[in-house]
Amino acid sequence: MKYSGLAQEFHQLLRNVERVTAGQAAVEDWGSAPRQFGVDIVPRDGLYRRGRFTFKFSLHDQYPQYPPRVVCLTNIYHPNIDTVDEYEGEICLSLLDEWQPTFTLEDVIIGLLFLLYHPNLEEPLSPFFEPCMNWEEFAEKVRLSLQGGVVEDYYFQKNQVEEGELHDGTGPRATNQEPVAMVKPRVTNQESVPMVKPKGREQCGHRDVLR
Repeated sequence: MKYSGLAQEFHQLLRNVERVTAGQAAVEDWGSAPRQFGVDIVPRDGLYRRGRFTFKFSLHDQYPQYPPRVVCLTNIYHPNIDTVDEYEGEICLSLLDEWQPTFTLEDVIIGLLFLLYHPNLEEPLSPFFEPCMNWEEFAEKVRLSLQGGVVEDYYFQKNQVEEGELHDGTGPRATNQEPVAMVKPRVTNQESVPMVKPKGREQCGHRDVLR
C-alpha cells in the first residue's frame, strides 16, 4: 500500500478504534510513517477482564497484500499466544493465516479482542497447554496469572486495571457501556471476514512473513 493509502487507513483506525471495540482498545506509539505501532487492549469481560495487553503491529512494505505481523508484548497465560517460548509473543489467529487485501487493521484488532474473549484450548500454541486441560483449571490459572505470581513454574507480573481507573489517553478508557460478550468481525467490501479463531502452532502459517 502506498503511504497515502496507509496513512488514510491508519487515521481512520485512530478515529474508529474506540467505537468498534466498545472502548476496549486504543492505538499508541506510532510515528510519522505508521508502519509500526502499538495497540493496548483491556477486556471488560471474560477471563481476561481488566488485564492490559499490549500488541505490536509491524506492516510489510507491501501491506495489505501481506498481513501485518502482530506480537504480544505482555506476558500472558493464554493457549494461543506464546510469550515465553522462542516465538516472542507469537499469536495464532485464523484471520492472519487467511488474510485478504480487503481486510483492515480494524479487523485485526477486533480479532485480537475476540481471541481474549474466546481462547481455544483444543489447538494450543503456548507450551503451557495440553489439549486435555479442562476449562475450570484453565480459568483458575488465568485468574492467578492476572493477580501476579507463579503459574506453570513461570512468574507473571500482576496485570489488572483498577475499576474506574482513568487512563492518560494512551490506552483504553473506562466507559459506562455494558460489557461486550463477543465482538464480531465486521463486513468489509461486501465480503465477510472469516471466523476469527485461534489456531495451534502446526496450523499457524503466518509467522515468517516479516522475518
